[in-house]
Amino acid sequence: MLIIPLLISSCGAAVVALATLYWFYPSILYSCYKRFGGYLLAGLHRKQLTVNGITYAYFERLPVALVKDAPAVLFLHGFTADKTMWMLTIRNLPKEWWIIVLDLPGHGDTSFVQNGDYSPTGMVTKLHEVIEAINIHHVHLIGTSLGALYAMVYASKHPSKVATLSLLCPPVAHKLPDGVRTEFFESLESSGTNLLLPTTVEGFHRMIDTVLHQSNKFKFHRRLSEVLLDERMQKYESFKEIQQDLIKDTDNASSRAVETVEGLMMNTLLVWGEHDKICHPSGAALLHKLIKNSEVVMIKNCGHTIALEKPRETANIIANFLSRNCPTQASDCKDD
Repeated sequence: MLIIPLLISSCGAAVVALATLYWFYPSILYSCYKRFGGYLLAGLHRKQLTVNGITYAYFERLPVALVKDAPAVLFLHGFTADKTMWMLTIRNLPKEWWIIVLDLPGHGDTSFVQNGDYSPTGMVTKLHEVIEAINIHHVHLIGTSLGALYAMVYASKHPSKVATLSLLCPPVAHKLPDGVRTEFFESLESSGTNLLLPTTVEGFHRMIDTVLHQSNKFKFHRRLSEVLLDERMQKYESFKEIQQDLIKDTDNASSRAVETVEGLMMNTLLVWGEHDKICHPSGAALLHKLIKNSEVVMIKNCGHTIALEKPRETANIIANFLSRNCPTQASDCKDD
């Protein structure tokens, strides 16, 4: 009979401890989340490898029985984000999948080399080196935002490697004929001002309000916001260098965008938030017309950061797409 009171007491103590950490020691709570959240929430294990002077950090979740030459499901995050953004989505995906979640160079726990090539072509070269180093024969490539752009370029350069392609709001449609530029890209391309590089808590909150449609669900008290901003500021110079390489690469981006998109022949999933303020939602229809074997899913009441705002729905959409287009065995994948 004493068990129930003890359980209640233990749970109450845990809640008090978490509340204390949140309000008074948010840096400790956030550090624990970054370090242990992947495993506790989604069964992901922390890994790292070094390729050509860059030490890459990534999460991996192996199925109980990994079929030889089965494709990996590889997740790529967006600009200034990191691998932890996918944790809540991945916890809802089938346990039978071999999952890799990568921190891109200069992001998360992956190292950064100054004066490297961080254009999409340069990043894709680095991505291919990692895929080869992990010994991935085929890959279901899933990217969001800038990670989706890298996924597109990778698929166009290494089509035999890519089993399927899933693109969440890729920042490419505004470079296409009839593409719509949002205020975000107008500001970025005219003055270099990037809302994703805040330097104040107020700027951090403006960023949250822009990338999320229902940002009220993600309001942080000031001390936690300061912790999150401080982490981003530690990578500010590397983010700026990556941004500069991206801006330089826009000179001939329009013609390359059409060529890249039209060259994609693998089964492709396009997912967009209906209230995306970064990449205009009309881009979904434009890309759908150009990509031969594509399908579109629009998510209601959702902004740009789909995997954070609608993690369960994102997982269901991805799982449905992969189950229809490419079972676990690489040899069973549809080859168009």
